[in-house]
Amino acid sequence: MTLRPGTELLTTERLVLRRMRSSDFGFFARIQADPEVALYIGHGRPRTVDESLLWLNATVSSYENLGLGQLAVARKSDGALLGRCGLSPLLIEIEAGARTAPRCWWSREEVPEDARVSFERELGWTFAREHWGHGYAGEAARSVLAYAREVLALPRIVSVVQRENVRSHRVAARLGGVPDTAVELMGKIMDLYEWPGRVAET
Repeated sequence: MTLRPGTELLTTERLVLRRMRSSDFGFFARIQADPEVALYIGHGRPRTVDESLLWLNATVSSYENLGLGQLAVARKSDGALLGRCGLSPLLIEIEAGARTAPRCWWSREEVPEDARVSFERELGWTFAREHWGHGYAGEAARSVLAYAREVLALPRIVSVVQRENVRSHRVAARLGGVPDTAVELMGKIMDLYEWPGRVAET
């Protein structure tokens, strides 16, 4: 899970990361309709209002159903929403066979019956374009990564980055992500980064 029951938020020097709520819809609908933001998320096209509503509802449901989910990221100083960051389910094909790269999916319902998969937790982030270039993505992702390792004791965390997404490649590298392999997601070949987990002390 991104946040354990009883943990309401994560904080950094400048940011607050919390579970999303229905009042956040307007902000996320706006940024996901921005062509430059949408280019590297999902199908790569601006999302409609209905698509963003489905996405937000699925994200909120994922907190309970999967124990995972993206968190809203707000600025501490004024509470302004900046973007999102968190852990999402990712199923990766164990054997690619004759394909160039193993396939992966965000939902178990999408996985073909004959595919053998491993269940991974993917670290992802998306921020409003006006907040790019301030280090917010790296700061938020570092907080989630530390929580995943030290509190949740996850054995491994991964991140899938489109090859053209130079900014996210920089974030992953600065966080110490190790390039793993290429994967196929939504018909595109993308790069996979890995962070080995750390077992929490008992």
